[in-house]
Amino acid sequence: MPPDRPSDHRLILSGATPLAVGHLRQIFDDPRDPAQVIKIMRADAVEARWGAAARWYKRLPLPLHYTGHVRELKEYISREARHPGRAPIAHMIGVVETDLGLGLVAEKVRGPDGRLAPTLAERYQNERGFSPALERDLAEFLDALLESQVIVGDLHAWNIVYGSDSRGGPRFVLIDGFGEKRVIPLTSMSDWYNRRNTRRLYRRMREQLVTLVPL
Repeated sequence: MPPDRPSDHRLILSGATPLAVGHLRQIFDDPRDPAQVIKIMRADAVEARWGAAARWYKRLPLPLHYTGHVRELKEYISREARHPGRAPIAHMIGVVETDLGLGLVAEKVRGPDGRLAPTLAERYQNERGFSPALERDLAEFLDALLESQVIVGDLHAWNIVYGSDSRGGPRFVLIDGFGEKRVIPLTSMSDWYNRRNTRRLYRRMREQLVTLVPL
């Protein structure tokens, strides 16, 4: 007789409501632990960017849509090796198989009410612009990015949240968009270039915040 097939050990997320939906990923509560979230690639985004209609080099037989998961895990490990617990980025935990694809597990950054921490965009709007307290917290966030030499690939008002996790807070935390994205890894090769790039992205983020978030 053939051996028994193993039972399906994937987490079931298909019936759950996402906590948040981004450009490429959606965020779910981790049913195993309320202090964790699971990032899942959106099927429609994967098809649009890497599916049949994509350019030939994006349709290579490689799991290109998971490069963001790999990039963030690598950067988290790198920062923890060099500056344990000091980088203002989400605490990465690992990966998990789900019925919606491979999920990236991270610690949840919470606000005072225990729910997902508010984004920088929400705080900017609530405080009617760059209040003195907001300026102070943003300056501390930028200093922490530079001090821990985080490689920032993307920085905007919706991937920065203000809250607490097991490492402390409240403070601003970059929840995605970190890790080396360049084909020629200049930000990995040069701390000077990386700091320059981080400051450039920070200035751009502030400019976009004023332009895109109504008061």
